[in-house]
Amino acid sequence: MTPIALAQSVFLMNGITPLLLLALVLGWAWCATKIDKDADYYNLPRIWLNLALSLVAILSVGLVLLIPYFLLGFPLGVLLMAGSLVGYAAYRNTQVADHQKWSLNLDSFKEAMEERERAKTQREATLRISDRDGGIREVPGAGTADAVAHATLAKVVDFAIPREADSIDMLVDAEKTRIVARIDGVAYPQESIEPAAGMALINYVKTHADLDLEDRRRKQTGNIYVQSEEWGSQTLTAVTKGSSKALQMSLLINAGEKMQMGLKQVGLIGPQIETVNKMVADENGVVLLAAPAGQGLTTTLFAMLMEHDPYTQSIVTVEDEDSFDIEGVSHNKLEPGTPADVANSKLAAVLRTDPGVVGINRLFDAGTAQLIANDGSDARCYVGIAADDGLKAARAWLKATGDLKRGSRCLQGVISMRLIRKLCDTCKTPYTPEKAAIKKLNLPADRVSTLYHASGQVIIKDKPQTCPTCHGIGYRGRTAVFEVLPFDDQARKLLAQKDFDGLRLHLRKQKHWSLQEAGLAKVVAGITDIKEVTRALGEKAAPAQKRAQPTPQQSA
Repeated sequence: MTPIALAQSVFLMNGITPLLLLALVLGWAWCATKIDKDADYYNLPRIWLNLALSLVAILSVGLVLLIPYFLLGFPLGVLLMAGSLVGYAAYRNTQVADHQKWSLNLDSFKEAMEERERAKTQREATLRISDRDGGIREVPGAGTADAVAHATLAKVVDFAIPREADSIDMLVDAEKTRIVARIDGVAYPQESIEPAAGMALINYVKTHADLDLEDRRRKQTGNIYVQSEEWGSQTLTAVTKGSSKALQMSLLINAGEKMQMGLKQVGLIGPQIETVNKMVADENGVVLLAAPAGQGLTTTLFAMLMEHDPYTQSIVTVEDEDSFDIEGVSHNKLEPGTPADVANSKLAAVLRTDPGVVGINRLFDAGTAQLIANDGSDARCYVGIAADDGLKAARAWLKATGDLKRGSRCLQGVISMRLIRKLCDTCKTPYTPEKAAIKKLNLPADRVSTLYHASGQVIIKDKPQTCPTCHGIGYRGRTAVFEVLPFDDQARKLLAQKDFDGLRLHLRKQKHWSLQEAGLAKVVAGITDIKEVTRALGEKAAPAQKRAQPTPQQSA
């Protein structure tokens, strides 16, 4: 048998060798095409180069076919092709400029691989951070501390934002980093991480929020802008502060947008809106806004201010917390933690300008109340005060002024509030309450046949599934319940006499809604459920005073 016949016989008997030869030929054809384009671009002798490449291909395939031993012929064919590629590269580099030369060293290969990995990281990122003007910042590459921090941030944000969380809170101490997403005022703990990872995460956010990394004690505030294909662009306001034992950071999600509500959107019931409108119409006196911390006081304060016309009245604020600006209103913003005497000096200066409406987010100390009672009687003053209900707020105000007559004479009313979660409209579930429960709540049994409770599930093809709207929580968004107490002459007289029992009885006779009654009205309207009212008010819902229950439209 001739050598050629022997080679062909061996070649055909093995199923792998034809495939290897085909791969060699196709690979060479791809390389030859690239070389032809490169030669054409740089005006190199394409005809002679193509002829040389064709001869190399014939010789290489011939070596594979003619040498009886495939394990010898195939490597020789590969080496001949590789050598010709190296030869072309060497010839090419003599014909082009330095910056256009090909480099076959490992550094260029490493750079190419790194660039490929970087492009893959940017392409696959679920969370991107942008500048204020929308320019996208680069996602950190794999294997770095920033990459781990970015991945942790993306995981928490991807949980929080679709569920309309208010904030993401982080606390780093010596043991671990606790991360909590606050959704409609309720904490949902996330997976804890190591302290070092928590510090890296906080520093990563502070860097993008342009905050001082070295200062871990002083309170700092800055914005970080994030984007996702799933939920779009969001603004996170980073608030950091620390002590010798721990460092904490809160990411407030679109804080300014959530505070911008008009008086009709905050949750007042129909009759309460009428009472509040009468308060707004008065041109002087003090209206207290009472709530525990984080229960909507600032939102209500700004909603009240927006009811006044800034073009016919001089509206001024003195505030020591982050908030949005109202067009036409003169905002006097103090740094958080400003001493009370400094804040009161600023307030005194504001009152000397004879403003028409003044908004103060909180009583800085007793001196604040005394300033307003003495010098602010000719203006309408809205004053925030930390209290559980209207009567407790009135007592605290009276004590702070230190003058029963002056403190009671300027008080026009108290508005107290609590935030409650609204039932998810997609998955809330109706039920028929027991008559005994309806009677216990003092609700009209003939009008309350159906109530609702949180579910968190929907039925799809006869099977329960997690609700796509609330993600299984059962609630979506918040509203507020209010107690609106206007003070008439009799109420102010009783307050000046410190007859709080008489004051309570007098206000009850006016049939003003209590917080519990307002909450139950929203239960009847299907806006929330009894469980949520009980949770939000921190006590068992009190029986409602007998009166006609509002329609769902009135309770919106």
